[in-house]
Amino acid sequence: MFKFLIVPLSLYSLLSCSSFNFEDEKVVHQKEKLKIEKAELISGIQLVEQNLNVATKEAILKGDSARDYLASDLFLKANDASLNGNTDLSSLLFKYIIKLKPKDIFIRKKYAVELIKSNRIEKAKHELDYLIKHGDSDLKEKAKLLLAGVYAALSKKEESKKLYLEIVNSKSDKKFEACIFLSKAYAKEKKIKKSFNILNKCSRSDKENKASYVYYKGRVEFDREKPKRAIKHLKEALKLDKEHYQSALLLGHIYETTEKEGRAIVLYKKFLNDDPMNYAILNRYVNLLFVNNELEEAVPYLERLIEIDPTNLNLKVRLGVIYTEMNNLAGAKSIFKEVLDSVPESDKVLYYLASLYQHSEENESAIEYYSKISSESPLFYDSNLQVARILNVMALKDNLIGKSEGEKRLFSFVKKDHESSQLSLELKVVLAEYYESSNRPKDAIRVLEKLSQSDDFSKSHKYRLAILYEQTKDYESSDKIMLNMIKKNPENADALNFLGYSMLERGDDIESAYKYIEKAIKLKPHDSTIRDSLGWYYYKKGEYKKAYKEIKAAWQDLRDDLVVTKHLALVYKALKKYDKAKEFYVEALRNVDSVTDREELLKELESIETLRLPASN
Repeated sequence: MFKFLIVPLSLYSLLSCSSFNFEDEKVVHQKEKLKIEKAELISGIQLVEQNLNVATKEAILKGDSARDYLASDLFLKANDASLNGNTDLSSLLFKYIIKLKPKDIFIRKKYAVELIKSNRIEKAKHELDYLIKHGDSDLKEKAKLLLAGVYAALSKKEESKKLYLEIVNSKSDKKFEACIFLSKAYAKEKKIKKSFNILNKCSRSDKENKASYVYYKGRVEFDREKPKRAIKHLKEALKLDKEHYQSALLLGHIYETTEKEGRAIVLYKKFLNDDPMNYAILNRYVNLLFVNNELEEAVPYLERLIEIDPTNLNLKVRLGVIYTEMNNLAGAKSIFKEVLDSVPESDKVLYYLASLYQHSEENESAIEYYSKISSESPLFYDSNLQVARILNVMALKDNLIGKSEGEKRLFSFVKKDHESSQLSLELKVVLAEYYESSNRPKDAIRVLEKLSQSDDFSKSHKYRLAILYEQTKDYESSDKIMLNMIKKNPENADALNFLGYSMLERGDDIESAYKYIEKAIKLKPHDSTIRDSLGWYYYKKGEYKKAYKEIKAAWQDLRDDLVVTKHLALVYKALKKYDKAKEFYVEALRNVDSVTDREELLKELESIETLRLPASN
């Protein structure tokens, strides 16, 4: 129903914009015009057809010239509709062209095809019967082949097979298609012997397609779930024609689905050595390499696919992703720019391209692409956060050389009004991060305290504020946040651990600290952060072997964590394993950001060197 409702509008758009001009050869320079009345959308296709009917009758009355002119005009429109996939419109127009040119075999053939495409099978049958009776020998065979397919669609199996067999027994150039369709029909009826006999018969008289007939035997066995038999036929087909890609595709598919991916890879690679630009095999091979995460191996084949089909954006995106994985950022940027040229509004492509520039520290380009993402996009939120983080980095770099431009730019960006209150909050959190990194914790606290009244102020924000209170030694405020969180949820292991570790660092009451950490470890026994806290408690108690066990286990999961690495170095030092202590101090230096932490680590390294020196004479 829906399909037919949209036809009148298509017709209106197509027909209302042009006039139908008919020339009468008997009247020199005389022009007559006929127009199809505007069909209102609500009138439906019946009114449009009525208008076409009127125009057709008038053209017939006007004579051959008018008839030819209208037929030509309608043909152009019908052909255009067909090319655009509007088979309802094209078949309707061809219907009226036939009224103007009833014996035009070419038009009737086009009409039959459009009827089949628009699923008007019974009407198509009538047209095909006409073509078989009135067409030349070549057209008759084509019409018979189509009619056999129509019979199959109408569940008239015997009529369908009879026509196919008639073509098979003839000298028609449509013999190959008829043979395959007839073989499939027998296979569908589980008459495998008959199916194969037809293929064998055709193969004997059609040497050119010998590999294809063997392939279809393999196809029949595959459909019957007889993979071993299918493999035998498919291998035979490839021996007959090493470039028979259908056989390679099906054989590879069987290998892939029977856990013989290695054989599939060998098969595809060998095939591509002989036929390097076969799109279907290239596509299958690239997909398989993707599944197996063999990304570098996939690159040259993926590049070939793009060479064959430069308009395929999905292939380009894949190649861009692989270039990124291979750290070929220049190649990735180039590919994604090509994609963006085709889809300039794509939020995903803009985001990915921006992130590539961000990764290569080309900050202005990254900001440019992030800023192009529409506010309607689900990526708008994160793109703004990324811009804020980039501006944060730029402001910190400016600080190091005594410039304030970066800071002003960051302030200006984070203070913009946004419809999303959560986005506004997160942008100001980035500002707090900037203050913290600039060694201005009190300014960071001021920002977060103001935000803490918002409903969007989350647990992670509370932890960040508590850490800042710790940095300024405002332990009362820090403890208050954690105790409130524990009050709301006594099994909040992270809050328990935070409070316990904080108390350890202060050295106030390490046994009370242990109670919090002990409860946290019971709730999350495998949490590496909590295990580090437990190890640090043992270190404070002088139980260095116990401390080593816990902190080493924590470090296995948190190798890039500065605090855990430093703790492990201190434990080694306490155990008088100075070489190991030095190794982990050096490791900690790789992860250090702040100047204060770096100076502290260097002092520790110096003390280790002193301890390692032998006593002088």
